[in-house]
Amino acid sequence: MGIGEALIIAVSGFMVVFLMLVLLWFIIVCINKVVTTVEEKEKATEVPVIEDVKTPEPVKQNETYGGEIALYDVDEKTAACIMAIISDTTKIPLNQLIFKSIKALD
Repeated sequence: MGIGEALIIAVSGFMVVFLMLVLLWFIIVCINKVVTTVEEKEKATEVPVIEDVKTPEPVKQNETYGGEIALYDVDEKTAACIMAIISDTTKIPLNQLIFKSIKALD
């Protein structure tokens, strides 16, 4: 084997290594984009945490609130879920909470 053949084999080896590195880089970039997309979708479906909730005055035993709740871009099922989540998070019974309006945030 001469010097020419040895150089061709060495250059071929370097090319294979660099092509594999480029392929691995491409795979890592694709996986990164997929994971980022999945995380953004999960973030979008998370319910925002309510940190500062003022405790309203408790409703008297025989008194009930008969007012209407203003719903802005929210259907009744979603509003009911939001009210149940707030009641559970704050540990205040649902019949003691008064909701005046519920608005969807974009």
